[in-house]
Amino acid sequence: MSAIVEELTIEATPQRVWGAITEPDEIVQWWAYEARVKPEVGSLAKFRFRQGAFVMQFEVAELDQDEKVRWISRQVPPQWVGTSVTWQLTPVQNGTKLIFTHDGFDQIDERTRGAWVYFLASLKSYLEMGKGTPGTPPSFK
Repeated sequence: MSAIVEELTIEATPQRVWGAITEPDEIVQWWAYEARVKPEVGSLAKFRFRQGAFVMQFEVAELDQDEKVRWISRQVPPQWVGTSVTWQLTPVQNGTKLIFTHDGFDQIDERTRGAWVYFLASLKSYLEMGKGTPGTPPSFK
């Protein structure tokens, strides 16, 4: 199986990063246009990226407060179904080290890798500067 792994340091506390990846009102600031998610293991999270029917669904599989979030893709895009997205947070001197992993692919799609790089930059920008770039990445338009 193949994985996308990205590591970055964000100048924000782990608690602040945790909120940005678990709370719907924060997720819409850097990732999706609409987020329906409860930070509860077993819940089904839904994220809308465009007007219309493009909705991603993830099962919340693991939550370790301020340390780790893991989702399992349940619907759309088809090559993501059953893959796992993990956000590992570690406090560091100037903020939080985030290790992002999206694994379980038979083969990595470079558009998917590019989209995650785009959205991780959006997350960092949102947390450090107050402005993210949610929605559909330019490479998908």
